[in-house]
Amino acid sequence: MEEVAKHTTKSDCWVVVAGQVLDVTKFLGEHPGGELAILTFAGRDATEEFNMIHPPDVIGKYAPDARIGMIGGGGGGIDASGAPSGGGAQGGIPMEEVAKHTSKSDCWVVVSGQVLDVTKFLGEHPGGELAILTFAGRDATEEF
Repeated sequence: MEEVAKHTTKSDCWVVVAGQVLDVTKFLGEHPGGELAILTFAGRDATEEFNMIHPPDVIGKYAPDARIGMIGGGGGGIDASGAPSGGGAQGGIPMEEVAKHTSKSDCWVVVSGQVLDVTKFLGEHPGGELAILTFAGRDATEEF
C-alpha cells in the first residue's frame, strides 16, 4: 500500500479494490459518478465503498486495462519502484496484458519475469527512448 499511496492525483491515480491495484487515471473522465468519486479514494483501498455501489463484474466490463497488479506477495504485485511485477506462470500479469502497453504514453516491458512500467523512465534512459520502445509490450530479458 505504500506505493499505491503515492498515486493520488488526477494525472496519476491508483486505487485498490479487493486486493487489485488499479491505475484508473485514464478512466477518471469516463466514470459515470464523476472524477471526484474516484479521486476521493486515490492512493487508498476503496473496496468497502466500491462494493456497496458496484456489481462484481464492473471493473472487467468498463476498465479492464486498469488492473496493474495485486497487493502483497506473489506474482503480479507492485514492486518497490512502483512498477507492476510478476509473470503469467506464477499467476501474475499475463503477456497478453503486457502486449497492450506499447506506446510512449503507456510503456511496459518484462525483464527477468518482472513486468515494469517504464513510461516515466523513457525520457531519462541514457540510450534514448527508442532503445526501450523497441521492446515495449514484450520480454526484453535477453537484450537487457
